Amino acid sequence: MTNHELQSSEFYRVRYSGALQQLQDAVFSEVYDDYFGQSSWITTADYDRFFSMLEVARASSVLDVASGWGAPALRLARRTGCSVVGIEINHEAVASATALAEQLDLAARVRFELRDASQPLSFPDGAFDAICCFDALGYFLDRDRVFAEWSRLLMPGGRLLFTELIVTGLISNEEIAQRWPSQTFMISVPGLSERLLGEKDFKLTHREDLTHTLAELAKRHCAARVHHSAELRALEGDNLFDTLTTYRAVAERLAREGRLAHVLFVAQKPA
Repeated sequence: MTNHELQSSEFYRVRYSGALQQLQDAVFSEVYDDYFGQSSWITTADYDRFFSMLEVARASSVLDVASGWGAPALRLARRTGCSVVGIEINHEAVASATALAEQLDLAARVRFELRDASQPLSFPDGAFDAICCFDALGYFLDRDRVFAEWSRLLMPGGRLLFTELIVTGLISNEEIAQRWPSQTFMISVPGLSERLLGEKDFKLTHREDLTHTLAELAKRHCAARVHHSAELRALEGDNLFDTLTTYRAVAERLAREGRLAHVLFVAQKPA
């Protein structure tokens, strides 16, 4: 196993550990107003606003790609009444999300499956009315293939919603290493997603710059981690604590200086 793989493994061991969940809730409650369990660069108010853009109803079926601990998928189901399938590559995350769905009495409408979303999926053509992917697109190395697969899975007229990070200025190799310390991550450039969506015949219906929110949440993350540093260091260890705090600090700096953007895309498959 390479050093990179070891670091990534350690990141996910802590990220989805049962020991972290109670502490994470305390830390993240200081980051997000009306925290509901998310861990992305997205506020609760924006999640709810984005869900409305999917235009789904009780009869609709939604695919949540890289669903993590499952909080956004469960919130979507509770707010709209739709059915949701969350797919995630980490088995601890899937187990935690499944347990939470049962706890919230949503297991009949929301299920979580262990799947690698970078590979072809076994769902039938047109299986979903909508697909969402929050802050995970960069982990897929072949974005063109992923967009093609999402197009296949959407029914005619179905909606696609995703967020991603886009390089908008000069970033040093040191900053790249600090900002993406644990996993392989493909950083997009302006215009790429628009072009790839167009090649798959998607119609882009909405594009929104969320960079200011990224900077503010990153700042809050750093402050909350400092506030809970003793407990976090005990769980994560000094090296991982410093790494995870630094990557958030670098994210804030890059966003505030206009060198890294966080962008929302909404697109529709032809009817």
